[in-house]
Amino acid sequence: MSNFSSLFYKPKKRDVEIKKKRWSVTGIIWKALKRVCMAFGVMFLISLVMLTISTTLIMKGSKPAALPKDMVLLLELEGGFSEMRTKASFMDPFPFSKPTLRDAVKAIENATNDNRVRGIVVSVKSGGVALPHTQEIRKALSKFKESGKFTKIYAPSYSGNGLGLYYFASAFDEIWMQPVGQLTMTGMNMEMPFGKEALDKLGVNPDFFQREGFKSAMENLTNSKMSAKNREMLSSIVDDLSKQMVTQVAKDREVSPAFIKQKVDLGLLTGREALDAKLVDRLDYVDVLASEIRQATMGDPEDENLKFILLGQYAQAKKTPSTPAEPAQSTKSNIALIYAVGTIVDETGNGGSAGADDISAAIREAYMDDTIEAIVLRVDSPGGSPSASETIRRALVKAKEKGKKVTVSMGTVAASGGYWISADADEIVALPSTLTGSIGVIMGKFEISALSDKLGINWETIKYGENSDIFSVSSPFDEAARARMTVLIDDVYDAFLTRVSEGRGMTKAEVRNVAQGRAWTGAQALDIGLVDELGGLNHALDRTAIMLGKENRKSLNVIQIPRQKSAVEEFIALLEGQVSIGHTLQQQSKWLDRLNVLSEHLDIMTRAPEHTVYDAELEALR
Repeated sequence: MSNFSSLFYKPKKRDVEIKKKRWSVTGIIWKALKRVCMAFGVMFLISLVMLTISTTLIMKGSKPAALPKDMVLLLELEGGFSEMRTKASFMDPFPFSKPTLRDAVKAIENATNDNRVRGIVVSVKSGGVALPHTQEIRKALSKFKESGKFTKIYAPSYSGNGLGLYYFASAFDEIWMQPVGQLTMTGMNMEMPFGKEALDKLGVNPDFFQREGFKSAMENLTNSKMSAKNREMLSSIVDDLSKQMVTQVAKDREVSPAFIKQKVDLGLLTGREALDAKLVDRLDYVDVLASEIRQATMGDPEDENLKFILLGQYAQAKKTPSTPAEPAQSTKSNIALIYAVGTIVDETGNGGSAGADDISAAIREAYMDDTIEAIVLRVDSPGGSPSASETIRRALVKAKEKGKKVTVSMGTVAASGGYWISADADEIVALPSTLTGSIGVIMGKFEISALSDKLGINWETIKYGENSDIFSVSSPFDEAARARMTVLIDDVYDAFLTRVSEGRGMTKAEVRNVAQGRAWTGAQALDIGLVDELGGLNHALDRTAIMLGKENRKSLNVIQIPRQKSAVEEFIALLEGQVSIGHTLQQQSKWLDRLNVLSEHLDIMTRAPEHTVYDAELEALR
C-alpha cells in the first residue's frame, strides 16, 4: 500500500487486533537477525562477484602494458611509505598499487638511467614522510637530478607535519604551492601527558621495574612530570634531528641555517611570505604545472604524448618486464633480504607486529640454502618481547655459524628489542635520523586494589604457589614478589648487555655506559659505537657486497624471504578469504535456524495460552 493511498484507508477492527496480537519480542529479534544475515549474504555475493571480475581482469592483464616512450613519473604522496606491502583486504584490495619504500627508491634508481623518463613530480595529498624514509628518498633523488632530469613537488599547502614535510620538499628542484596555501615549518615538538595523579584518583597503581634511568617507556603513567634523564634524552634527540633537517634545508635552498631557524621560529608562513623568502618557487595551480612540463619536454603545453605514469605502476612494470628477462649473471651473489617490522612478538606476526616464528623461519631458510651467501635484515621495530627477540637473534647467530654474512639495515626505529636482534650482525647500518639503542628493560603491571575498594568489589583468591598471583591486578607486589621481579629484570638486562658486548666487541662496562635505556639517533649511535655506517638499505646492500668481495650492490641478486606475493596471488588469497567468510555465514545461518526454533518455544512459554492459539491460526493463514 502506498503512502498516498494509506491516507484514505481505515483499517478494519480485526486488522488492528491481528497486529496487536502478533507483537513479540523474540519474533522481532529473530527477524532482525535474519535481515542482518541476509544483508551480510548480499554483501558477500556482491564482493565475490566483484573480486572474481577483478581477478580475471588482473590475470588477463598480468603482463604490464608497454611503458610510453615519453613519460614523467608521478608520486601521489599520501601517508608516507611503508617498509612492506600490506596484505590485500576487503577494505584495501589493491595494496600493490602503493609502492613500498624500497619500490620507490628502486624505481627512482631505474628511472635515472631510463631515457624515456623525463622527470619526477610529487603531488602531496596528505600526511608526511618519516625522517629516515625521507633521507633514503633524498639519496635516490640526488643521483636522479645529477642525470639532468627535473624534479618538482606540488601541494595545496605544506602543513600539518612541522618541519618534516618541508624537509622532504626541499629535496626537489622546484617547490610549487597553490596560491592560497600556507607553509608550515614549526620545527619539532614532543608532548607527553603525565597521568599519575589521575590514576591515583581512580585507584589504579602502575607498578613497574626499569633498568635503567633512561628507560622511560611507562614514565608518563608512573610519574607526575618528566624526569631529568628523560628530558635530557628527548632534548638531545630533538636537537640532533632538528639540526639534521635545518642544515640540509639551508643547503638545498641556498640560504643560511640561521635564516631557516628564523622562519622556523615564525612557524606559519603565507604563500606570499614563503615565495618572498624563496622557500617556494611558484604559487600556481597543478594544471599550470602539468602544462609547463609538457611545454618544457615536448614543446607543446597540450601535447598528450607525454604520459604521467604513477611511480608504483612504473615500479611494477620494471619488476615484471614485458620482454623476457636476461638470465641472471653467474657472477652475481645471492643474498636474502628479510624484514623485521613492528612490535616483536613470540608467535606469528600480523600487520603490526614482527613474529619471531616467521622471522627466524625466514632466516633459517636463508642459511640452509647453499646458494645464498649473505643475509640483510631490515629492522623497523620499537622492540617487544625479550624472549622473541632472543629467538630472532639466535637464528642470526646460527646463520653466521653457517658462514653467512649478516648485515642489519635500520629503518625508522630499531630500539630495545629492535637493537637486541641487531647486535650480532657483522655490520649495522642506520639512517642519521633512525631512533636506536634503548638498551634497557621495563616490566611490571597495573594494580587496581584501591579502585576495587572504591567500587565495592571484593576479590577472593584460591591459589597454589606463593607467587601464583604475582601478576594479578587485584593486589600489589608483596616483598617476595618484588624480590623475584628484581631477579628477573636484572637477569634480562644483564643478558641484553652481554649480547651487545659480544656482538659489538665492547666490554660490558662500555656497553652499560651508553645503554641505561637511552635512545639515540643514528648519527649519535655512530659516534658511540652502536652502529657502523650511516645510510639506507642500498648502503647496507653495498656494504654486504663489499664483504663478499664485490664492488657494490649491482653485483648482488637480492631475494626477499618470504617471497612477496604477486598482485594475482594477493587477489586469490583475498578471494579465498571471502569464500571463508561465506562458509562462516552459511554455518551461522544453520545456527540461526536452530535459534528460530528455540525462539518459537520461548515465545510460547512467555505468552498467555489464548494468544498462542490465536497466533497459530494466523500462521496457518500466511
